[in-house]
Amino acid sequence: MTITLRQLQVFVAASRARSFSDAASKLGISQPSLSGTIGKIEEQLGFRLFDRTTRSLLLTADGRDLAALAEDLVRDFEAALRGIAARSAGKRGRVSIAVLPSIAAAVLPQALSAFAREFAEIDLTVHDVLQDRAVNMLRDGIVDFAVTTQTATYPELEFNELATDPFILVCRRNHPLAQQKIIRWRAAAEYPFIALSPNTSVRRFADAAMAQAHAAVRPRYEVELIASAVNLVAAGLGITALPGLTLATFRAAKVVVRPLEEPTIHRSLGILKLKERSLSAPARFLHEHVAVSLASASRVVLQSNRKPSKVG
Repeated sequence: MTITLRQLQVFVAASRARSFSDAASKLGISQPSLSGTIGKIEEQLGFRLFDRTTRSLLLTADGRDLAALAEDLVRDFEAALRGIAARSAGKRGRVSIAVLPSIAAAVLPQALSAFAREFAEIDLTVHDVLQDRAVNMLRDGIVDFAVTTQTATYPELEFNELATDPFILVCRRNHPLAQQKIIRWRAAAEYPFIALSPNTSVRRFADAAMAQAHAAVRPRYEVELIASAVNLVAAGLGITALPGLTLATFRAAKVVVRPLEEPTIHRSLGILKLKERSLSAPARFLHEHVAVSLASASRVVLQSNRKPSKVG
């Protein structure tokens, strides 16, 4: 038994009308075509749906039962189609992204403001998570795209580099290193060092820089959050090294920042997405604005990194 959606739509229209001619007129088809469709349904089901007279068109008991079911099926299907069309047009739906906490504050505000103006009805979820978690969420289909550093190569992922982010030294204003215009990593290793947790991408870059500088450093403190590291620096408990874009997260701290060199370390930043997955219209919009915001924030950091600066 195969009854198509179109047949159900014809039957529902006929069940609502006083005659086949009225139903055919509303559907924009001929009366013989409608009668033929009803006849095919009755033939497949093995029972009559209508009692036909010269003056009226009445549903049989079986017809009334089928009409109730068909009404629900047709209504639900049409509602689903409208929902898909609305999502395709960017009027409904959900967008989810993953962003490294160390760049979220610098990149998201402007992009999210533009998104809210353009897609007020779209549900947006932002996951500020570490690199490994961001990659796993993308691979599992939880997020539409991720804003991350360059990651290991996965055949199903593609990374579009949009910016570079230099590492800077963060110290108190009265710290000896604050008097220098540029700091070498080896010199930074001579003072109590505040490091982020080993599972963060920031820590991995810092450790790599220290190794290249042939400097042995044992962190005095290890913390999970950038804000915690900066607060410890402000309290005079040590110094730290962070990517330049993290400046947006601690503008109130009474610290200064200085460029770091020998080696000069930059982390590559961009947008990571699934190769075979096309983005919805709202996700594409957010993707574009995040890309612009990321590139713009990086330019500001690179320009400011050419001269010593203070924060707060």
